[in-house]
Amino acid sequence: MVAQDDDTAVIAAPVVRREVTDIEVLRVLSDPLRIAILRTLMAEADVSPRVMSAKELAAALEEPQTKLYRHLKQLEDAKLIEVAETRIVSGITEQRYRTGQLNLVLSPALLDVPSARDDLTRAIDAALNEFGDELRRNLRGGRVDLRRSSDPGSVGLILQSGFARRMAPERARAFRTRLAELVDEFESGTDDPVGVDVHLLVGWYGVAGGRDAG
Repeated sequence: MVAQDDDTAVIAAPVVRREVTDIEVLRVLSDPLRIAILRTLMAEADVSPRVMSAKELAAALEEPQTKLYRHLKQLEDAKLIEVAETRIVSGITEQRYRTGQLNLVLSPALLDVPSARDDLTRAIDAALNEFGDELRRNLRGGRVDLRRSSDPGSVGLILQSGFARRMAPERARAFRTRLAELVDEFESGTDDPVGVDVHLLVGWYGVAGGRDAG
């Protein structure tokens, strides 16, 4: 039997966009499992924010429940997630969480702080590793459609590692703008209740001074 706790607080809706400018918050984002928890809670949050317990998150992420508690506390302390409700389950108090924001971006100003660069690198590593972990879970579960995207019955898989190449600065900026527009289109779209789950990771960067710099 589940009973709602009368002391559950009424909290504000998640902010639309949060820019990470704080090094301590950046450090919280340096673990793939914390990224996975955030991604799970942020999914479809623009339509209806997910509210999930540690047990529900553990099942979704295929991780031991006890492994999540420390990570949930760190995310909560950083205000990246928040307790949406508290309830009593079999005599035990259970907290259920939701995201604190709909979109999360790293501030470019972090690059101007030399002491933040290692943490920034670890946060990016965590995001890349989490995407890879998620892809591997779905591949092992037979849930990834490997047919070409040109197949009318498939949404396809694109996994492309591009070799470094030189572009004129104006062409590089134009290319980056097109990628950013596609990402904006992806993020601003509404979820189709009968659609398929799709996952996106876009990587692009320019090297100041060219590939031989440094």
